[in-house]
Amino acid sequence: MTTKEDRLKAVNTIIQEIANRGRGFFREECKKESFFFFTGTERKRLWFWDKRAGKVNPYQLYNQCSEGGTLWALIKDFKEFILTGKYTNGNNGYGGLYCPHWAYPEEDMQAIREKAKQVGYLKGE
Repeated sequence: MTTKEDRLKAVNTIIQEIANRGRGFFREECKKESFFFFTGTERKRLWFWDKRAGKVNPYQLYNQCSEGGTLWALIKDFKEFILTGKYTNGNNGYGGLYCPHWAYPEEDMQAIREKAKQVGYLKGE
């Protein structure tokens, strides 16, 4: 993936997969989902739309994240990936998409990881 926009789309695809499985992290009952987006004329400013808090600066996210510490760390991993294009899963703790503490069924976690590999976020086997 060469552009920040491509990486942003990839991350939002992963967030959507997470929202549609298991406990529905990143999704409210009203089907409102969290996502990343750019603002500004040159689309340089990265923001995170939290399903409850609304527009959130992903650099100062912790106090505003509605998902808790594990997913806060994943959001920070996603932010780094979007901005740098480097492998970032688990950089901010908790194991990222390989974290065993999500309480999602294993088949859902496998599907999420597979989607993350398909879009270029996770490295293949």
